Amino acid sequence: MRRYWLITLIGVALTMMVAAVVLAIRGYQERWDPPDPAAVVRRAVVGTLQSPAFRFESTFLIQVDGREEVVSRFSGERASGDRFHYKGIMLQSPAEFYTAGSVFYLWDPVKKTWYTLEKNSFGPQDLLLSEVSPLSIFDFQELQNVGVLGRERVRDRECLLLDYQTEVHNRLLNVLWKDFHYRLWIDPWKNVICKTVVEATSRNAPNDRLLLTVEFFDYDGTHAVEPPVLP
Repeated sequence: MRRYWLITLIGVALTMMVAAVVLAIRGYQERWDPPDPAAVVRRAVVGTLQSPAFRFESTFLIQVDGREEVVSRFSGERASGDRFHYKGIMLQSPAEFYTAGSVFYLWDPVKKTWYTLEKNSFGPQDLLLSEVSPLSIFDFQELQNVGVLGRERVRDRECLLLDYQTEVHNRLLNVLWKDFHYRLWIDPWKNVICKTVVEATSRNAPNDRLLLTVEFFDYDGTHAVEPPVLP
């Protein structure tokens, strides 16, 4: 009898081990070949929007009459959830600013000083943010034709590459552009976005194109964003 129970226990243990291995293999396969790609995109967007800290690099290009023009190019970081620092160029001029809660800090290169503005949903600073914020491009409507394109490495992460079409809520982008096509490089283990490329067509000139690229990285880093102290 004792031998029978021992054999039974060994059989149960082996069955559980095999089941665990099968589930692990299935989970791994579904990370890279998800049955619902749209759900993967939505989870990664939420994970990125809710991430308390990351670094980013963004480039906003337009193609006009066959030539590329840089509208803006920024690098920066997010810290403590609602604090951002941006530094780069906009319309061929250097630009630097911070956002912290409802306050917008802008550097005046002429007066060599900082000044502040309160964010306003209809103010010019809000339009500026809607163009350069690395998160504003994720305010979109229903996803269409979501597809898995494969795997690609972005910096030090192996990513799942997906694409889809959508319409955006971003006022500045939506007024000028249409037919938005997204490509997303997603870390399927942490459910965050490592890179996105957005392409669109001009509403006024069908041959003109928008090309917006944003890379997100250093999600696990410790970032300190301290807005300037005004006199």
